[in-house]
Amino acid sequence: MFRTICLLFFSACLALGASAGTKRAFIIGVGDYDQLPDLQKTTGDANGYAGVFQDDLDFEVTRLIDPTTIEFLEALDGFLKSIEPGDEVAFIYSGHGWSDGADNFLAFTDAPLESSEFALRHQTISLTTGVLAEIRARKPALLLAIIDACRDNPFDTGTRSVTRGMVRQEIVPGTLVVYAAGARQKALDRLGPEDASPYSVFTRSLLPRLKDPASPLLRSVDETRDEVTSLAGTIQHQQRPAVYSDVSLNYCFAAECSLGDILDQEEKDWIYLSSAGYVQMDVCSKYSNHLKKYPDGKFAAVAKRYLSNPPCAIERLKLKEAAWYADLQGHTDEIYGLDYSPSGRFLASASADNTARIWVVGMSPSEFGELTVLEGHTEPVLSVQFSPDEEYVVTASQDDTARIWRAIGGPPVQVLRGHTGDVSFADFSPDGARVVTASYDGTVRVWEVATGEEAFRIDTHSAAVRSVHFSPLGNRLLTASNDGTVRLFSSSDGSLVRAIESEPGPATYAESDANADRVLVASADGTARIWRDSGDPIILEGHDGPLWNASFSPDGEMVVTSADDRSARLWDARNGAMLAKIQDLGAFGANWTVFSPDGKMVAAAMRGAHLQLWKLTFETEFAPEESTEPAP
Repeated sequence: MFRTICLLFFSACLALGASAGTKRAFIIGVGDYDQLPDLQKTTGDANGYAGVFQDDLDFEVTRLIDPTTIEFLEALDGFLKSIEPGDEVAFIYSGHGWSDGADNFLAFTDAPLESSEFALRHQTISLTTGVLAEIRARKPALLLAIIDACRDNPFDTGTRSVTRGMVRQEIVPGTLVVYAAGARQKALDRLGPEDASPYSVFTRSLLPRLKDPASPLLRSVDETRDEVTSLAGTIQHQQRPAVYSDVSLNYCFAAECSLGDILDQEEKDWIYLSSAGYVQMDVCSKYSNHLKKYPDGKFAAVAKRYLSNPPCAIERLKLKEAAWYADLQGHTDEIYGLDYSPSGRFLASASADNTARIWVVGMSPSEFGELTVLEGHTEPVLSVQFSPDEEYVVTASQDDTARIWRAIGGPPVQVLRGHTGDVSFADFSPDGARVVTASYDGTVRVWEVATGEEAFRIDTHSAAVRSVHFSPLGNRLLTASNDGTVRLFSSSDGSLVRAIESEPGPATYAESDANADRVLVASADGTARIWRDSGDPIILEGHDGPLWNASFSPDGEMVVTSADDRSARLWDARNGAMLAKIQDLGAFGANWTVFSPDGKMVAAAMRGAHLQLWKLTFETEFAPEESTEPAP
């Protein structure tokens, strides 16, 4: 159903009308292979082109069906000898082909299925040097070459350098290049098993438009692109021929061209976008620029459609539903902190009942529940975090200590003492060698895990520090404080790198995404904010109470927030839109929320010692690629 070589290649002089030389066409269709998979539409393609070029365009046609390599070369030799300077020449091939990344090759009926790349180069024919260069050497006034076969590479060469389809041909002045499918797309041989057309999807669209020799070639090609895109869309396939052109907009095969209505500027720009300018800028930028110039133009809807689909848009998961999955019962008082283990097999919880607990959650629906109870703190436990290897957890407590425990249970391995106020948060470094703690005494302290000794402290905040995290690379510390600031410090010496934000109200929590490109801040003013290096933040508004935390999903596409307003909420991290509520009508808020490592679950600590798992289901959508340009 798919084709491998995706090239439609025109080489033409810049004159508007055709020259007065003899018109000659060499047309080949190869579908009945000895070893390679047979192709259904190639003979029909060749016969269709032969009919149009002979009957409508007045070419002398040489047609060759299912030749061996030698038979092709002998026929090509005879065809080359017939060419005189100034002739108009067409070379048309439909069949299997392949590329070694530098050159394109045509495969005939005796091409081997299994071969080394070196041998395959000598058992197939180079399109560039073996065909097109030989024709050009005869000095034709026009060279039109159509290579239509975008099927998956059929060869087994045992090497990774053999690529799908053909590489792009070098463009010389006076050329028009049209690929039957765009980059990373497959061109359809047919629309399905019941497709009765004798032609490939591309050929059936182009042939009728070639019948009028006076029709401008670029206009015919542009109309073909739109029709191919529409036909492919009927079976949910993405195929849009790619165009590279340096010929006049008004070139045609006749002595005089039928230009029809005079093109307005938008039409000229659109055809240029589809052709000459394509080689100077990626297609997504061209569509975007055209839309900016003509936001209400006649091609605006088409440009928007292309920008909302690959390759101009990325495939992403759209939240369909958040549904209750399970309750984890065991704590006897409020739950203040949660953390999934890196593998997703375990969940840790911190509670006002002075314990932290480890739960099995990632095995199967029938295998989850309490695994370990960590007892030893004398006041409520405010946070808990796994070590990168899942062997340990670190807890922070209102008893002014942080403690490191083995995840399997037992007494603490280290008790980190020194703070003079509640320890609000503790986190491991990415290598597990250090722990950082935040405290209501206004300080941040870094500790050596092996010895329990304090390495250094940061005391520049003017109020309680509510959270602290190591950055994904471990070279930065991100803090959120009741003094309204979110700050980034060096993790080696505690020096200030920069301030992320400074607001009148307390910043209750902050974390970065997995790539450290964005910082997510939860605030007591009832909002969350997503910051980049520059520009204004994306603001998540909708909660009716202070936020306790906010967390990115593993892929960075969503945010989950907890707040003192009866619910947790899910948000689109790209635009700040609220997606869903996670709400327990028997509770009076959510103390903490966190995504599972696979992004398919959310753990929520609801008020009243309710620990719940919520399952997320998704559907696929396409969203525009985010701009990499800094915000103004």
